This record gives sequence, C-alpha cells and structure tokens, in this order.
Amino acid sequence: MKQTMLTLFTPLLALLLCGTACSSDDSNAGTPNPTPTPPAPQPTSYDIYTAGYKRVDSKAAATVWKNGQELYALTDGTSNAWAHALCVDNGTLYTAGYEEQTDGHVVACLWENGTLKYTLGASGSNSYAMAVAVSDGDVYAAGSTTVDGSLTATVWKNGSVLYTYSVTPASSQARTLLLAGSDLYAAGNLLTGGTQQVGQIWLNGDAYETLTDGTTPGDVRGLFLAGGTLYAAGSKGEEAVVWKNGKLLYTLTDGSSSAEAMSLWMTDGELYTVGYYTKPDFEEQGVVWKNGTQLYTLSDGTSSGSMPYAVAAWGDDLFTAGTLFGSSRHAVVWKGSDLLYTLGRGEAYAMYVVPHYESDETTGAEDSGDTSGNN
Repeated sequence: MKQTMLTLFTPLLALLLCGTACSSDDSNAGTPNPTPTPPAPQPTSYDIYTAGYKRVDSKAAATVWKNGQELYALTDGTSNAWAHALCVDNGTLYTAGYEEQTDGHVVACLWENGTLKYTLGASGSNSYAMAVAVSDGDVYAAGSTTVDGSLTATVWKNGSVLYTYSVTPASSQARTLLLAGSDLYAAGNLLTGGTQQVGQIWLNGDAYETLTDGTTPGDVRGLFLAGGTLYAAGSKGEEAVVWKNGKLLYTLTDGSSSAEAMSLWMTDGELYTVGYYTKPDFEEQGVVWKNGTQLYTLSDGTSSGSMPYAVAAWGDDLFTAGTLFGSSRHAVVWKGSDLLYTLGRGEAYAMYVVPHYESDETTGAEDSGDTSGNN
C-alpha cells in the first residue's frame, strides 16, 4: 500500500531552551545559585497547515488544508497532482509538488498562496518537488529531475536549478531539505555502480554523508537540526532507523517486515520520530517513537492501518499528519494518539505548524527543510 516517491515533512531548526539548577553545599554556602533558565513557553493555540491531495472522482487534486478545512485547491482534478511539502514565511504559504501533463510527463510545481509560481524541470522530461524552504526571501525546493533517462537529485532556488547531485552512471533523489544559516542540506538516496541505493546527505553542492554501506537499500526521509546536531530519519534494509551526525542512533524496528522512519522532531530534549512497519496483512501501521522507543501506534481506533509522513511537537503537544487506510484512504491529522482532523478522501504528505502564544506573537522554529515535521 505504500506509494513510492513520497516524502515529507518535511524537517525545522529547533531552538531548544533547557533549564539547569545548581545545588549548594558547604563549600559554596552563602553563594547565590544561578537563576535557572526558564523552560520554553507552551503555545496556547496552533495553526496547522497540511498538504497532499484530495480525491476528485478518479483523479488526485493537489490540496492544502488549514486547521482541518480546505484552504487551497492547487489543481482542479483534471489531471493527477500531489502536494508534498509546504512552509509559511512572513504570512506567505509556499507549497511544492508535481502534476501530470497531457504528454504523459510529470512536472515539478511550486505554488505561492495557492497560485502556481514556478514550474521546475525541463520540458519533455519528468521532475518532482518533494521539499520547500524559504530564507531571506529566497525560495528553495528539492526533488529530482530526469537527466539522460535517470533521476537526478536537484535543488532549485527561485525557480532555477541551484544544485544537482549525482555521479555518472547514477540515479539519485532528494526527498528533504534543511536550511541552517548559509548552509543548505538535502537528503535522500543515491544509486551508483552498486546494486543497492544508499542513504545520502548533501551539503550545499557536495556529498556530505553516506549513511548506509550499499549492502542493503538505504534512504533518508527527514532531517532535523538541534544545537548543531544533525538528525536523519529513514531506512536501512527493512529497518526504520535514525542517525545522529552520520552515525546510527536508533534502530526502531526489528527488520522482520518492511519499515521506514519518515520524519522527526526534537522538543525539550526529547526526539520524536514517526514512521511505519508492515503488518502481517501487508498493510502499513503508523508508529510514533520517543527517543528510540515506541510510544504509540496511530489509528482511528479500528484495525485500519496508517502511514504518518510528518511530525511536529511543542512540549506535550505532538501533531502528526498522514494517511488512514481502510475501505479508502483518508488524509488525517493526529494530536497525540487521537484523531484531530479528518480531511477527506486522499492523503496528507506534509505539515507546517505555526504556534501562537499568550502575547499573540506568532513564533516558529526557523525553516530547515523537512523541515522535518514542518514540511
């Protein structure tokens, strides 16, 4: 039931505040304790944007929802189209995805506030946009284009190719994007002369880290940067895994069935990951892990499977966007383990959450690509 060429959500740059307190003893009696750093405030409300597709008759129409209601119909359902990533910058919403053309090719698209802004990729070839991020008014998208018959991981800036990541002969896909200051990380997979693709991270225009050894298939679905530490979510063989600075951190599943980690997010020093494993009935079961340990599964309270693509969290509030299986697929958002929004027939591939605080100031972590949950 897994659909290929999907990503998310997706990772953001987390600004984490942690408090420390020093206990006094006889040696420092009379010396005042340093004032503990207060914990990060808890938001009072959220705006939750999701992107994916809704089913229009037999077609997929790229769609954006806000707080459970349709915000933009990006396409009219005449041809199949999918929205795979979104971000909000200074009140402007950017969405990345792709649409089938009448000549049979697929073209990458970037929309601004629901209106097509750029088509990406050469005419007469296939292109896919899987991630989007904005910095200083510049709009970046990551995905892949067909070059000489092979997919090539590509990053665009303001509608033009910025980087392509490949070697010859090879194929590659960029599934997620992360911006950190002047650095741009992209990640996905690379297949060179071997028989198995490897999980790959690129930094700016160059290869940065190869996360798997090529003996089993590898892939990277999500990135998250916290305090200078780079986390990646993906798969190694049949296992869902998380890497930390290029080294394996968690093996989330036992490898007995196909599994993959799709997105991750850190808040208050806790690392949350969402992904899936395949059940004996060959349907995917969505899972949330906390610091490498299963926290709960995602469902509607029945035996129907699920596929989570994006996660975001502030304190105790954890949101996940994805797909609920059953007699038909439905795009959904969970808060914790409970359904928050059912968006209708279709799938939700990406999420961007804007927290609001008592001061009425809208605050969010800086865009960083999949931006792991926020993409």
